[in-house]
Amino acid sequence: MPKTRFALNTYTLLELKSQLALKLFFVVSNKSDCQKLSEILLKEGFGSISVTTLYRLFINYNGAVPYKNTLTVLARFIGYDSWENFIDTVESNSYNDGIIMKKRNQENDSLLFHCIENESYKPLWDFFNSIQNKEHSYKVNVALDVYDSLLKTKKPELFFEEFIQNKFVKEYVLEDAFDPAFRIKNYEYAYKLYPNEIKNNDSLESLQDFLFSQSVLFRYYFITKNIPEALQIGKKTYVSTTINSEDLEKIFIFPTIRFKAYKLWFLEITKKTKEEIEEYANELLEYCKIITITHDSDFKKIVFHTVAEVFCYSSLSLNYHLELKNIFKEEFSKIPKNVFDKPLQYALPYFSANGLLLYRPINL
Repeated sequence: MPKTRFALNTYTLLELKSQLALKLFFVVSNKSDCQKLSEILLKEGFGSISVTTLYRLFINYNGAVPYKNTLTVLARFIGYDSWENFIDTVESNSYNDGIIMKKRNQENDSLLFHCIENESYKPLWDFFNSIQNKEHSYKVNVALDVYDSLLKTKKPELFFEEFIQNKFVKEYVLEDAFDPAFRIKNYEYAYKLYPNEIKNNDSLESLQDFLFSQSVLFRYYFITKNIPEALQIGKKTYVSTTINSEDLEKIFIFPTIRFKAYKLWFLEITKKTKEEIEEYANELLEYCKIITITHDSDFKKIVFHTVAEVFCYSSLSLNYHLELKNIFKEEFSKIPKNVFDKPLQYALPYFSANGLLLYRPINL
């Protein structure tokens, strides 16, 4: 009996690749990635798919029609009972979890975009407030729709002024869907409006908001070489504000590790000595060692990515890069083998600290 093959349309293929990226925490974009995916599928008991087959499907696709077994293995890996279940789900009218294709390549702008573009904010307030009790995946997709709309609108800063205090916009659009590439026009304005003062010393939420907003602004100004603005934010964060180390460990790891890691950049732009910078780098490495013992894999990836990015944009010697990789050697076992031996910057795409880049990759 001949094996069954299935033709793929563009939507289905991109949706499959996108959901694989969310499962793997990296986009399958080269032969080494295919090798790693093949190893993972076999090791975790889903089945065997050759590197060549994965390469033809995800990297060098020219209309090839894969076997049903191949597609079934991939569907099961990302959480579906079967390939038919995957197809029925992603092509149904009620499917709300589209990853990359949803909204991004639509020829017609969404109703949400027209509300933002025409400053029709009343229906948006009603809508955002009405979805507070919806499931997380639904709110993520609304946030992505907002993000796509803000990319195209002429005056996104007006939207930020209107909705900066809205719970959904704050938590999902500005936090969960934070774009480290700052692709929205005047994007930094949103984080200048964001709660950026510690108003209540007893409030961990206030501390978390402060560190989040100041850290994303500091990173943006440092990487874009706007040193005067970076200095202003850095002095406010590291000099003028007293932060209790015990409170720091009580808030979410994302703002905490950014605060700790970006201090090394602040030491560099304030022209501290090489010895002071290296002493602090060693403190960071010791903190990373603690993280590998006390936190799970997702937290480790956040910490590694943040510190690795700081090291890449610093004057530290390559010895520090290697020590950092050795601390997270276990996490490197979950990505292509050759990445460990490459310069540190090549590891960053495999440890993305922000989910938006999986939904809206920079190279798309």
